[in-house]
Amino acid sequence: MDCVIPGSVDMSKVKFGAQGGDDCKHNFSLLQDAFIKNGITETIPVEELINGDFKSNFEILRWLKAFYTANVKSEEYDPVKARDGHDISPILASPQSRGPTQESLHLYTEKWKKTFDWAESSTLGDHYTFCCICNRNLSTIHKGLFDLRRHMKTKKHMKGARIAKSVGLQSLAGEPLPCSNAAIRFIHKHCKHGTGDGEQVSSHFARSKLGLQYPKDITSVCQHTPYCVYIYEGVTLDKDETVSVVLVGFFDVEASRHCIRFLDALQSSTDNGGDQTAATVVETLAKFGLPAGNLVAVYSDSKSAASQQICSQLRELNPNIVALGELYNIADAACRAGVKRLSNQAQELMVDIHAHYSSCCTKNDDLKALFGSGITGDSPSFPLNTSCLNFCLLVAKILEIWTELQLHFSSCDKEDDKAKLIFSQLQDPKVRATFMLLEEALKPLHNFQRHMQTHEQAARADLLLILEEASSLLCTYTSCFLHPQAAVRFLKELDAQYLNNKKFHLSSSELSLGGKAVEDVLNESKTAEALPHLQEEALSFYIALTGSIAEELPLTHGVLRSMAQLLNPQSRLKVTGKAVEELGIKLGICISPDEVQQLTSEFLEYQLAEEGEKEKSAVVSLEEHWASVLKETKPTSFFRKLVFTLLCLPCPPLDAQFVFTQALDNVDAPLFSESEPLTESDCDSLPDNALSDNISNEHSSIQIEGLNDLDVIMKPCKVHLIKINAKTDHGEENGPSLKEEEETPSKPTPRRQRKHVYQDGKGFLTGELVWGKVKGFSWWPGMVMPWKTKSSPLGMRKVEWFGDGMFSEIYTESLMSFSAFTKCFCKNSFASLPVYKEAIFQIIELAGERCGKSFASAEGIKEKELKLMLDWALEGFLPTGPEGFTPIDSAAHLDSSDSSLCNYQPPAKRKYVFKNKANAAIISYNRELIIEKLKKKGTTIEDFCLSCGSSEIEVQHPLFEGGLCLKCKENFTETLYRYDEDGYQSYCTVCCAGLEVILCGNASCCRCFCKDCLDILVGPGTFDKLKDVDPWSCFMCKPSQCDGNLKLRPDWSVKVQDLFANNSAMAFEPHRVYPSIPADQRRPIRVLSLFDGIATGYLVLKDLGFKIERYIASEICEDSITVGMVKHDGKIEYVNDVRNITRKHLAEWGPFDLLIGGSPCNDLSMVNPLRKGLFEGTGRLFFEFYRILTLLKPKEGDDRPFFWLFENVVFMSANDKSDICRFLECNPILIDAIKVSPAHRARYFWGNLPGMNRPLATSLDDKVGLQDCLEVGRLAKFDKVRTITTKSNSIRQGKMGPLPVSYNGKEDYLWCTEMEQIFGFPKHYTDVNNMGRMQRQKVLGRSWSVPVIRHLFAPLKDYFECE
Repeated sequence: MDCVIPGSVDMSKVKFGAQGGDDCKHNFSLLQDAFIKNGITETIPVEELINGDFKSNFEILRWLKAFYTANVKSEEYDPVKARDGHDISPILASPQSRGPTQESLHLYTEKWKKTFDWAESSTLGDHYTFCCICNRNLSTIHKGLFDLRRHMKTKKHMKGARIAKSVGLQSLAGEPLPCSNAAIRFIHKHCKHGTGDGEQVSSHFARSKLGLQYPKDITSVCQHTPYCVYIYEGVTLDKDETVSVVLVGFFDVEASRHCIRFLDALQSSTDNGGDQTAATVVETLAKFGLPAGNLVAVYSDSKSAASQQICSQLRELNPNIVALGELYNIADAACRAGVKRLSNQAQELMVDIHAHYSSCCTKNDDLKALFGSGITGDSPSFPLNTSCLNFCLLVAKILEIWTELQLHFSSCDKEDDKAKLIFSQLQDPKVRATFMLLEEALKPLHNFQRHMQTHEQAARADLLLILEEASSLLCTYTSCFLHPQAAVRFLKELDAQYLNNKKFHLSSSELSLGGKAVEDVLNESKTAEALPHLQEEALSFYIALTGSIAEELPLTHGVLRSMAQLLNPQSRLKVTGKAVEELGIKLGICISPDEVQQLTSEFLEYQLAEEGEKEKSAVVSLEEHWASVLKETKPTSFFRKLVFTLLCLPCPPLDAQFVFTQALDNVDAPLFSESEPLTESDCDSLPDNALSDNISNEHSSIQIEGLNDLDVIMKPCKVHLIKINAKTDHGEENGPSLKEEEETPSKPTPRRQRKHVYQDGKGFLTGELVWGKVKGFSWWPGMVMPWKTKSSPLGMRKVEWFGDGMFSEIYTESLMSFSAFTKCFCKNSFASLPVYKEAIFQIIELAGERCGKSFASAEGIKEKELKLMLDWALEGFLPTGPEGFTPIDSAAHLDSSDSSLCNYQPPAKRKYVFKNKANAAIISYNRELIIEKLKKKGTTIEDFCLSCGSSEIEVQHPLFEGGLCLKCKENFTETLYRYDEDGYQSYCTVCCAGLEVILCGNASCCRCFCKDCLDILVGPGTFDKLKDVDPWSCFMCKPSQCDGNLKLRPDWSVKVQDLFANNSAMAFEPHRVYPSIPADQRRPIRVLSLFDGIATGYLVLKDLGFKIERYIASEICEDSITVGMVKHDGKIEYVNDVRNITRKHLAEWGPFDLLIGGSPCNDLSMVNPLRKGLFEGTGRLFFEFYRILTLLKPKEGDDRPFFWLFENVVFMSANDKSDICRFLECNPILIDAIKVSPAHRARYFWGNLPGMNRPLATSLDDKVGLQDCLEVGRLAKFDKVRTITTKSNSIRQGKMGPLPVSYNGKEDYLWCTEMEQIFGFPKHYTDVNNMGRMQRQKVLGRSWSVPVIRHLFAPLKDYFECE
């Protein structure tokens, strides 16, 4: 509070050492006084906060965060200074309010282990007990053995115990890890971000990270599969202690991916380090039983002698080992070797410029941009000490601002000798020509190095590109200075004499100097005599660089090219048998001629078999393709071994921390799943008799890590398994289904107690998975549902069928248990009926959830997941068997809803465009006179209209300093939010006119500025100057570049809202303010929704927790009505056409508390050239809303709160908007959903809801990026998309623009489930009544954005009863 509003709290009165309740109340009273003094109405629940109520603490923290974000100033705040250096001590638990007395504490004792063999002492102290099954520290200080019994009955623990039993692990504690103690400490430090010092580090945590089968699983794989070794030297373990981390990589066919596993961490030795480390690595491989014959590659991140010693000793075991560390460092080494052969002038210039930048007290923007990217020059060998990537970037930047650098250093202090020297160097054309040579000559290395900087989520297919570019480096550089025949011979023999022999060199005129531009620079400056010297330097540069590449390449360019072509399914036909033969020999796959012949023949078989599979190869990943191929090959196949060898090669990203995380997090160890949330909810599987009497069924105690001294009471989390998506379009959006949701009961009823139990003794109880025989169909999968009436007919069951969501009443004689899978499964129906295939997927998915079976190895690929599911079902649902999916509650039939619920990135465009529009605003004033008029004393830019130059100002310009006349204001309000098909504004941001505009290059900005505004307001020639700046950030993105008379308002974001909220030229009386209703007097809300659409209002009210007494909706679209009826269980009362609602109806249905609606916009939107306006067509339906609003408004003297909300499109005419304001007697607010969703959706809202004008803020549940809304395996090409309308073409980012999603390498439309997520609806919300894709897009395109309506409705919680 003191940070946000300095001086609001008397800091001298604060008790910083507060420990008791009285001290805390004193401090909270100071905070409450500050609230009252500053007009803040938020109430602090002091008692709840002091008593540790989790919900109250969470709510007040969330409110404080929002308060801070909205009001904090930019100045820095020193909290230590503010509290005058007082220390702050954490509040200790008091016996009265926080915990038990000393006599009732339950400290850990070894006796507990006799009862619970999984209970171990915790490294956190005696207040905790470590569960080696779940890898959790449990707080047992309060109830001791009761806490352990309660934990033992949780779903997570039972699942882990079952898995431990199935793999034969009786006791994890007694089995020591074979890795070193340093390895255990390293794992603890890396995964828990601690040092592992002090008390003994538990090996249980290391076991959880390494997996249950470590190291047997690694040994087993490496004994039958080629593998590589990763060695990271000098990894810090402690202040004075380092280790060498050894990892193993191999290709996992089942998971279709490259796996990296942790092997061991070796203590670094200071004496004889290189030899000692190498010997220890060899001993480690032998200790773990890893055969040297299968070791094919080694990667070391170090360039030290120790690394070379390791490779040397490993080659003694296997001479065919490939050292790939050199490949990934080749660009840096070659760059340094080449630059050393050039004159020192270029390097000296870089050093001198950096020294000047470091020592100069005033920072030049150009120099700041030059050295602001992390490039440092502290080393005397700078710039040679920097990477090739940074060096190339530095060269390119210097050339880009060469002229600006000349101007800067020419204006420096004349007594500054260093600046004079730099200026003279910049004036030297030979130096500039050297830089131009470097820029062009280093491009191949720069591109290669760029692919080394792969982002963490990149596909392994980048390895192909790396191998291809590595193989082409020598070809590229030899062609720059060698005759073609000599280049071919050098590539074949790699003999350095071809590089140094002058007779093999190209003539001076043919030598590559970086294009004709270099010669032009020398000729223009009349220094052509320097050209021969530059050619000599270039020749030396190329010789040194090429020699370095040849020396560093671990394999010949031909072998590298063959490796890339063989791995790439698209280029397999380019690979010859001879190339495969060379690969087999070079990599040690084959030894004898017979083995070589067998390899060649197996490869030819692969080529022939795959010849007809081009389409398939194009739509699956590289790993998936080879996994499917390897599954079909024999274990003894030489071709199989060759492919395994290539797929196990290390591939970027190879950053140490990323690789460590991958090695320790990808272990398939469900017993120690670290992906589960840290908050452990014991209530999801706990029988009532395990709870103490003072815990009700409505609340359960939840132990939260970090809050173990608090008794936290929370409602059980309702996380539902997706029932079955009743209908799925088998078209473009038939994407991956939702999986892996945890199954928890929707109500806290006892887990083994059934409701709606069938009493006839014929089995098939509620929730059981069954096969049913319906006439005309094969056995179909379904689930027994509860009978709606009190009792069901004898021998009759109600069954919901998977796949289509239909229901049947069927006799038990026509049912079979789902365990009879092999008997009832129909292969013909599976192959020919998509609905049957979907049904099988859905029922096995549900069965898997109940059994705790995960199909995560499919990585979200539905076809692959379905195959794994079928294998599991046909093998008998092991390890649990059919008993595992026996329903544990009648709530097994959970609904299908998914509880999970700004910057625009336009496509690439031209730098500047002509907006030649027929209806562009015509500027009748001469704006050029503004500059002359400003010279008069007493006049400022605020006295003139920025759009036309008129001095008749109506309002201030909301964005820039200046004004707008009445005519320009009307044009501005109508066109500011109008966007073209390219995603940018239709007109200039300043004047909302203009023909030739320049576009902002910021990917998150969609603004443009016209030529006239730039040349008049900023300065003559500005437009032409900015055209050459690429990318250019506009004045909104970078206010510091505002110049001349164009100045961005600091509060422009507020001003633009004010303009749209009050631009009707009319003033209205403020709405009546209703005081909040006390909680005990609130009643359920009654709602009338006009033009209801797909019941967005009802959905939001239910999500916010409102009790809805009645919700009456007027809607005429049958598809929308169907969505509302199905998704809300018929609780919405539909009354069809709004024009048929009479006063009598309202009297019968009412009274209402809330009226909402948004009339059709097609005759109001200016996008429609045939629009009829407000008084014709569908536009006049607004008056139906106005009529009913007039009838519903409370009469004078009626204090009953009544709220209303009307919505419509922003892009309407000023007259229509003014008329709506006149009838509704208020001005609208403008809200664009882009702030809380991935799509633009700017809308006007009129109404009297409390706090409508407050800023729109995102919540934790809002998905504000497009990628957050996409299904697994799909990639967003943009972060934000255009407004989604009822037209299919609105999905494109422009009329002929690209589609927003990339899927399997191709552009793709948004799937229906993705559009639903963009609007904020649950997945499959519109998936009813077999609606097609366009039907679903139409009902969505007419709907409201859920986060926006949630933002508007939230304040109503102070007036109406909530659940």
